[in-house]
Amino acid sequence: MIGDLRTVALVGLDGSIDFMCFPRMDSPSVFAALLDRQKGGRFLLAPLLDRAKHTQLYLPDTNVLLTRFLSPEGVAEISDFMPLV
Repeated sequence: MIGDLRTVALVGLDGSIDFMCFPRMDSPSVFAALLDRQKGGRFLLAPLLDRAKHTQLYLPDTNVLLTRFLSPEGVAEISDFMPLV
């Protein structure tokens, strides 16, 4: 989960944004795959690695979520965060 004190986004283990309301938490959802996988919509940006294992962790003392993909072909990482504006 990432947020900026006004809204939040739920980040799936595969790096997808599965739920997000924007620009505020009480706004209509932009992505809602968490509620309806077929019609809810999601944003996915991920490497094309066969048999990849996913891990997630927050960078220490930050709101930066790191999603790491590990496979025999290589390693890829996605950093997700919402800056305070």
